[in-house]
Amino acid sequence: MIHTIEVPISDDLLRVIDARARCAGVGREEYIRTVLSRDVNDSLTLARVLAPFRAEVAVSGIADEDLNILFEQAREKAFRERHSGDQ
Repeated sequence: MIHTIEVPISDDLLRVIDARARCAGVGREEYIRTVLSRDVNDSLTLARVLAPFRAEVAVSGIADEDLNILFEQAREKAFRERHSGDQ
């Protein structure tokens, strides 16, 4: 089954879409279909990439609170490293 979606798009965005479609050698509709499909499939790919990590977390028995602490510590460390030269 094919569905048609109508959404308002600004003239500026439409110009960008048309330019990218021309560069890709396809029409506007095909380009938009490709971009949407890629976006949806990338989300599915991310779920597949994270699946082994999720399985390891489940097997490890680590509590959600402990996992949150580990992520927060890693986030803070990465922030400090990125901004250490800003001073």
